[in-house]
Amino acid sequence: MMVSIFINKRQFNDEEDFNNYPNKIEKDIKILESLYIDYLFIPENNYIYPKTGFEKISSGNLGKKFEGSSRPGHFDGVLTVVNRLFQLIEPKIAIFGMKDAQQLFLIKEMIDKKNYQIKVFEVPTVREELGLALSSRNLLLSEAGKEKARLIYKILKEARKDFLQNKDVFVFQKYNSIYSNANLKIDYLEILDLKTFSTPLDNTENYIIIIAAIVDGLRLIDNIEFKLEKL
Repeated sequence: MMVSIFINKRQFNDEEDFNNYPNKIEKDIKILESLYIDYLFIPENNYIYPKTGFEKISSGNLGKKFEGSSRPGHFDGVLTVVNRLFQLIEPKIAIFGMKDAQQLFLIKEMIDKKNYQIKVFEVPTVREELGLALSSRNLLLSEAGKEKARLIYKILKEARKDFLQNKDVFVFQKYNSIYSNANLKIDYLEILDLKTFSTPLDNTENYIIIIAAIVDGLRLIDNIEFKLEKL
């Protein structure tokens, strides 16, 4: 198994966000030493992005929505680096986390379009005991910020319950006003068809609710998947 560590500047639309992004290479290496990892790939920027000879990938219309709306060019950068890693490593299997749901959808779409013979394994989101999704960005949260951030998962569960009771995609509009006094700003809260990552239809069976919120000036994302007949 190979693990790659590369902080991809192309997917940051905010220079300050890139500069502040947690970079704990030595700590990451120590963690990986205790796991069954055969190779660790930590490339230099000019190796991933030579002056010529690499393809810049467009994330299309979906890449401009939701997370892409607030972070222009983000998903173009994500797909470009993932495609480059695929070309360099030529994997048979690639592992991606389910917390970055829109990213995962776009990567799987790119694999299909390019006819890559790569099987994607989706890793469920790991959460702390009170529900906060684990993320490297959490390291930058204050203790008070972590308390606020734990509301994100609570909002997702409440939104799922609301939808199952009302079957109304507009029911989520109230959440920003409810939680604004908790110093948590919701950027978007959307329910989508999991299969198409678009507005649910009458025949939709599998749903996903996605959220982005700002806590302590940090952008945190999360999601929750469910079927109509299940809570």
